[in-house]
Amino acid sequence: MNRLESSATVRAAVTVGSAVVAVAAVMADVGAPAQPILVLWFVLVCPGAAFVGLVRLPSPGFAFALSVATSCALAAVVAQVMLFAGVWSPLGGLVVLAELTIVAAVAGLAVDLRASRLTAAPGRGERR
Repeated sequence: MNRLESSATVRAAVTVGSAVVAVAAVMADVGAPAQPILVLWFVLVCPGAAFVGLVRLPSPGFAFALSVATSCALAAVVAQVMLFAGVWSPLGGLVVLAELTIVAAVAGLAVDLRASRLTAAPGRGERR
């Protein structure tokens, strides 16, 4: 497993794991201080990290900043869509964000694995 595959796997595991833990903490009504910390970590970082994992960025700092900005934007869009549809629910919004995060994380993992296979596979007229 090369560095690209390992970072993609770690990113996917952290984002999917955080999604599951945040939803479970809210559904189990864990309470303070664990529940707010878990939910804030998930909502502010993980959805964006899953989507940012779909593109290659020049630096980890830039990727983290873009992850936070993308997470905030996704949370706002999900909340506004729920409000406009008349189905506002904090738990429902968290579940929708978790679903988006899981789909994006799996897609990012598939893209990174495919890219690493294409760069590692000799052929197509190239000599290695």
